[in-house]
Amino acid sequence: MTPEQSHENVMSIFRAVKSVVGAEGWDEGTVSGWNDCSSNGDDGAQFTLTAIRKHPLPAAPDEVTRGVAKALKTDVGLDGVPVQHDDTLRPPRTVVSYPNGYNGGTAADGFGVEFQSGTDFASLLVWGHCVPGKVPNLGTPLNPRPTDLP
Repeated sequence: MTPEQSHENVMSIFRAVKSVVGAEGWDEGTVSGWNDCSSNGDDGAQFTLTAIRKHPLPAAPDEVTRGVAKALKTDVGLDGVPVQHDDTLRPPRTVVSYPNGYNGGTAADGFGVEFQSGTDFASLLVWGHCVPGKVPNLGTPLNPRPTDLP
């Protein structure tokens, strides 16, 4: 997998989630970026995305989260995503997490997805695949952040 493919994989997951939850309301709570990682002991790059939406859901949290699990399977190919509950959070949340279930960690290459929903809340965390290569330079299409940051 290339950095471009890893980036597209993360973005396809985000699109799948938005297709269920709704496209509006994510902008103010979404951040993404590249990090260094180790790919079999060599330089690697990992794209991550954190997105929070503080708006009413289109349906009950359990229904929305089941829809997200289905979209992750049909749209992205992530099979076996269990719908779970976390009653330790307030308000309680319905969650899906891949590949190892809720709080089960990421795959060996750092890849992982976690989606949570509550009555007026949805969040998505995606840790992209760590792929060989260097983090894309700032100001390039894969890393368009401004190059004049303080």
